[in-house]
Amino acid sequence: MSLSNSASAYQSQAVQTANQPQLLVMLFDRLAVDIARAELAIEALNYETANETLQHAQKIVRVLSSSLDPDGFSGGQELLAIYVFLENHLIKANLEKNVAVVKECADLVRPIHEAWRRAVNANERANVSSNLG
Repeated sequence: MSLSNSASAYQSQAVQTANQPQLLVMLFDRLAVDIARAELAIEALNYETANETLQHAQKIVRVLSSSLDPDGFSGGQELLAIYVFLENHLIKANLEKNVAVVKECADLVRPIHEAWRRAVNANERANVSSNLG
């Protein structure tokens, strides 16, 4: 098995065994990667790669939006509005191949990504502690 195939198998296993909160963080991990790759691609005038990564980022945002229960928690409606804005901004960045708009998307995603990561990590630590004690 090649290194590339091994990495792919590892990633597939990680996704298949992740719980819902971990999957959410994984989606944000990939969203951040897609946005960073799009920024680099636009700067390099590689519009095909920029298009692919920005379209993938849009798909991730649609998954995040469709899986969100906006009435399930305080701030849910606001988060949904951010997701809608982000998807529209990613579309604009792709149509215009505008690196400044891509950077705005990155700036918007970063704090949400970090917040979800912290929440999931804190929850997992709390669960481990309660199972041990």
